[in-house]
Amino acid sequence: MMSSNDPGSKVSIAIGNTIPEMARVVDLVDRFAAVHGIPQAIGNDLNLCLDELLNNTIAYGYDDKGPHSIVVTLSLTDDRLIAEIQDDGKPFDPREATLAPKGSLQSREIGGLGLHFVKTLMDEVGYSRVGRQNVVTIAKKLLGGTADGDC
Repeated sequence: MMSSNDPGSKVSIAIGNTIPEMARVVDLVDRFAAVHGIPQAIGNDLNLCLDELLNNTIAYGYDDKGPHSIVVTLSLTDDRLIAEIQDDGKPFDPREATLAPKGSLQSREIGGLGLHFVKTLMDEVGYSRVGRQNVVTIAKKLLGGTADGDC
């Protein structure tokens, strides 16, 4: 794994607010993980979480059908893999979603399960509203190139 001072330990991509654009983020995560020796399981977990968060933003975050830009930044800092998502959608703090869906699959309300996965798979979930931008940060601890704990 490269040190956090290496300029290659941080990359960003801007995508449009359409579902097909999400494939570009998957490719970025896969390449970033390969370059930095991040275990495939951690890369897969990150892709699952980013898929959920980006899908929510694209599906529910905008009142209009116009084009919007969503920026995803990946970085390695202090043995943590960090992903940051910035968008100009409606304010939404994923930490405030119900943590554990209640009831059977047939009886419970729709929604919340994906965010439950995000909170379960990642070690940290952060949110802030900066001006008109949502900034969601998710992080996974790395120890000697492996996950810290089981997911």
